[in-house]
Amino acid sequence: MTLKDKIILITGGANGIGAATALECAARGAGVIVADRDEHGGARVAAACGGWFVPVDVADEPSVQAMYARLGERHGRLNVLLHAAGILKGAYVPLQDFSVETWRQVLEVNALGSFLCAKHAVPLMQTAGGGVIVLVTSGAAQGVSSSFAYGASKAAINNLGNTLSAGLAAANIRVNLVSPGGIDTDMKRSVIAADLERQGKTADCEQAVQASGLGSARGVARVLAWLASDEADYVRGVVSTR
Repeated sequence: MTLKDKIILITGGANGIGAATALECAARGAGVIVADRDEHGGARVAAACGGWFVPVDVADEPSVQAMYARLGERHGRLNVLLHAAGILKGAYVPLQDFSVETWRQVLEVNALGSFLCAKHAVPLMQTAGGGVIVLVTSGAAQGVSSSFAYGASKAAINNLGNTLSAGLAAANIRVNLVSPGGIDTDMKRSVIAADLERQGKTADCEQAVQASGLGSARGVARVLAWLASDEADYVRGVVSTR
């Protein structure tokens, strides 16, 4: 499976699944753009995969527009958007203590950010004659989440992806959703730590992580890279991983 000659934008590329995906796509021949709010981490990943870094706040439309303007100036087209940017806040916070500020921030980054990055990717994909958009959602979209806001935001992304798939088919833009299970990332580790604190346990967090049997970010990255390729042309809807 090759990604040669494909220009691929990866949001949330400074760490976790996004970083692993940037490295995987570059190894398969893609031209990779790493986008993130974390400029130090994003630049480090971009250097490691031979790509380039662009700062972005996915919840801010002017910032997203500026990112795509830079991409357009440099490449003139975009073949694939792998949107992995997202946050989780409010893990195990009781409903009566869950703040509107936390709710709004999570929904803006996760749901609004997915919408904005997909919206402004389309013109550059149309220049290329079509493209691929993959939104990273979560098993929390269908099940129970540790955070009211996170679960709601990922459910919104699921519906957004399905609606985009129908709306962009005529433009030859394929839309998929990837729903990771328990993956060993900083975000997941923070949830495990919050759960231990909630239970009043003093067990070492690393021991709890190992006992959880989490999957690797690279495993999800391989799925995302495959969906970016022409080999996945017939795949539609949600793809779930461990």
